[in-house]
Amino acid sequence: MKTFLKWFIGIIIVFSLLIFAGYIVLSSLFSNEPVVPSHAYLSIRLSGTLSEYLPPDPISEALGESELDLKKIRDDLEKARIDKRVKGVVFEIGMLETGYAKLQELRFLIGEFRKSGKKVYAFLGPDVALTKDYYLATACDSIFMPPAANLFLTGIRSEVTFYKDFFKRFGVQAQFVHIGKYKNAPDSYTRNTMSPAQKEVLEDIISQFYSELVQAISEARHISETEADRLIQHQSGFSGQGALKAGLVDQLGFSEDVVALFKKKDDKIRKLSAEEYARVPASSLKIRNKSRIAVVNCVGIIAGGSDSNVPLLGRVMGSASTISNIKRAARSRSIKAIILRIDSPGGSASASQNIWHAIKEASRKKPIIASVSDYGASGGYFLSMAADTMIAAPNSLVGSIGIFAGKFSFKNLYDKLDLNSEAVQKGRHADLFSVLQPWDGEEERMMQALITDFYREFVQRVAESRGMTFEAVDHLARGRVWTGREAARNGLFDRTGYFYSALQAAKKMAHIDSSQSVRLVYYPRRRSMFREVLSNLQVLTSASGNAFARFSHFIEQIQNKPLALLPFQMKIY
Repeated sequence: MKTFLKWFIGIIIVFSLLIFAGYIVLSSLFSNEPVVPSHAYLSIRLSGTLSEYLPPDPISEALGESELDLKKIRDDLEKARIDKRVKGVVFEIGMLETGYAKLQELRFLIGEFRKSGKKVYAFLGPDVALTKDYYLATACDSIFMPPAANLFLTGIRSEVTFYKDFFKRFGVQAQFVHIGKYKNAPDSYTRNTMSPAQKEVLEDIISQFYSELVQAISEARHISETEADRLIQHQSGFSGQGALKAGLVDQLGFSEDVVALFKKKDDKIRKLSAEEYARVPASSLKIRNKSRIAVVNCVGIIAGGSDSNVPLLGRVMGSASTISNIKRAARSRSIKAIILRIDSPGGSASASQNIWHAIKEASRKKPIIASVSDYGASGGYFLSMAADTMIAAPNSLVGSIGIFAGKFSFKNLYDKLDLNSEAVQKGRHADLFSVLQPWDGEEERMMQALITDFYREFVQRVAESRGMTFEAVDHLARGRVWTGREAARNGLFDRTGYFYSALQAAKKMAHIDSSQSVRLVYYPRRRSMFREVLSNLQVLTSASGNAFARFSHFIEQIQNKPLALLPFQMKIY
């Protein structure tokens, strides 16, 4: 036994030394700023999901595996605009999955970069490009695609899946109560089809997005809106030659043909990836090196505890982590203002309240500006209204001022599986949180009363924040989702705009000269390399158990509790 312990301790020591040595090596690698060629073009590859913000991961970055997010792209374009070494930008776009607010902001950023006089080229494919890809590409100077690639310009669509009969087949019963006819998040579990209210909202949002798509194509390609609409409605699918003939692209070719356009003017030009360029500090270009403004990212479904990634649900914004970030930014003497960068469909009502309180406390010390990306709905909207100034992108999905609560009962599933569970209880409603018992009539009325109280408080806080009457807010609330453009028009936001609009507002409120390039301090902050190594080891040793535990913990948090949440299924293609 003693021999075994000696060997075991020895292995642990050696393993720890290896980790430490790896940490030193990777730290050394990571500390080196990438070399930017004196003649370069910036290559930005956009495919798959595009996150609002990914906390820095020193290991991935040291290994050259860092993932692009909107923050990195925004920083890259700002630096490249003034960097004399960077001669232009090539966007390679294919199968991009993100919201229309992020796409809209990317188009704005490309437009700002083009003011420098440098060229921006879009390369679609290499195999297939869809509507979102093309919508973004129209912001560039020229659009290219391979001859054998396909462009599907099919329009805009939102799908909602209904699980009522599916659950019934397996013996699962969903019970939900809600406030507001538009608060349709539970409909996916309690209905088989869209309610008239849900269809009304989706049709309104899709119509707005479609009109903007047609207008963008018309302006960029110098064709009438009628022709742009015809191409979408009656042709939809284009080969390379078909897209060229329709005037949707400027030239057919491959990525090297796009680069050749730069080489005609400068044969020394070299490729510089966006991921590498993101590591170049802005201060090296003599920008963002003076006054400091914090950017606290509030991204994901709102829940209690720490930030995490939950299987099937994605990014979760933990109230404890978010509150800690807000307090740290508020305590810092060097930080002059705080931007809340919100991309959240909402979540736990109580967790949203706790974060709201932290924002209000921080606003006593520093001006706070809310800047909404794709989502600022329900609990996400609740957070934004605690700020001094509220700004949303025109295509943000916001509002959804409403509450619901519910539970899933697995009693019939247990019966199907011949499982039996017995309990001893004292208290008539001791089984309120049990997944084996549905609510009885009295319990359902109790939950309805609880969410009614929370809804009234929600509406009252909006009324106080926006200087409106309770009745006026109630008319706009009832769970309805608005675009940022509509919300600003109705007084739920101060105005529409993007991240730089919020930055300008922050500088004005902090009495910083509008022309000054301020230093941005992002939260969550970078984790240390050593801590990241240990964290990854922990995940590797218990990956499946942790995943199940995180999912179970999240379900426990939402079961039988008021939720301020946008429908999970509101995805727009």
